[in-house]
Amino acid sequence: MQVWIGTSGYSYSDWVGSFYPSGTPPRRMLAHYCETFSLVELNFTFYRPPTGGQLARLADQTPPGFQFLVKLHQSLSHERDTQELAGFRVAVEDLRRRNQLLGLLCQLPQSFHENGENRDWLTLLARAFAGCPLAVEFRHSSWFREDVPAWLGEQGLDLVSVDVPDLPQLYPRGLVPSGSRVYVRFHSRNGRNWYAPDKDRYDYKYNDAEMTEWVEALQRASPQTERALLLFNNCHRSHAAENARRMQELLPRLAPTLTLVGPLAKPGPGTRQGAFFT
Repeated sequence: MQVWIGTSGYSYSDWVGSFYPSGTPPRRMLAHYCETFSLVELNFTFYRPPTGGQLARLADQTPPGFQFLVKLHQSLSHERDTQELAGFRVAVEDLRRRNQLLGLLCQLPQSFHENGENRDWLTLLARAFAGCPLAVEFRHSSWFREDVPAWLGEQGLDLVSVDVPDLPQLYPRGLVPSGSRVYVRFHSRNGRNWYAPDKDRYDYKYNDAEMTEWVEALQRASPQTERALLLFNNCHRSHAAENARRMQELLPRLAPTLTLVGPLAKPGPGTRQGAFFT
């Protein structure tokens, strides 16, 4: 199994001084990020549709082989509006042609329950993005059914496994294989803040024992899994970067048979890592 590790987003002002060197401007963040990770999940595309030019300029700042995951715009995941569909597909084409598009993410709201109408919408998205691996993240527990992983596979969709609090009606935490690729998003285990604003919801730092649970789960799934994508979305106060870096240390030690894809860029002259890497 090949394991890629990264974070959900990279351009955060509160990472400067901890993950990024003090004084790092936003335009230099991605280059610094690439010195530690080989994969990033773009979340700004959920709030405003990207253009091909925007994504191309980001790719120009990365080394060969660096990979992007692109989150679908909210009009597609939350509003079920096809107006942005064609434009979004065109925008990600340049990344795909560069072989730097590892996939797309459709994060669905908790109000998106399991039923025929919603399955039809997912089928429509699967057809619209054929040729671009699309992963689906459910938030409502109604999708936690034995038949769902196989059904998603028939549509050519991946199922996102999540690390979330144990709360009623929330899609449960744990690895749920649905094909040859595993996609995991680490959010938080703080149930008290889950329904707070996003900045508070994702204010959580995983400990080694919690991350070891996932390493062990990946080992068990490795015979039928070719690639695992581990994305830390607990981005408040650089927790995501710290946890992702720690996972890079734990994985080879605890699961040496798994292949970790390390950073593809060398540190630039004078670069210093943040305090939690020293």
